[in-house]
Amino acid sequence: MFEKLMAFLGSLGAEAEKPDQTDDPSVAVVALALSVINADGVVDPKERQVLEDVIRARFNLSKVEFEAKLAAAERAEERAVDLYHFTSRLNRSLDERQKTEFIGMLWQIVHADNDRNELEDHLIWRIAELIGVSGRDRVTRRMDADKNSNDQEN
Repeated sequence: MFEKLMAFLGSLGAEAEKPDQTDDPSVAVVALALSVINADGVVDPKERQVLEDVIRARFNLSKVEFEAKLAAAERAEERAVDLYHFTSRLNRSLDERQKTEFIGMLWQIVHADNDRNELEDHLIWRIAELIGVSGRDRVTRRMDADKNSNDQEN
């Protein structure tokens, strides 16, 4: 019993020694996007593809580099108990324009499957609030994504 307790405590120390990759703004961005994609319980391949396209273009990443960011973000998102760790990182890294663009990117990903869900809407609203994007800017970006989504359907 004592050995199990010591092993458990030792594993906690080992976790603490690993670098926290959510300190990388791009990992925080991907983790938040994954949270939004997973919000409705249905992960459409189109959403994942738009996520990859947008992130690779935004951060100028190769396929391999993107896969590494995605893996780090998936691990971070699985361990996360709330959005604060990710959003606080973005608050330290992004200016107002970049934050608004990030919210637009989230809407673009949500609209990839042409099935916007109220859980996705709510999560984007929460993220926008936490990073200081106004309701007006959030709605404007959502309407832009709606329009672009409708244009692509026609």
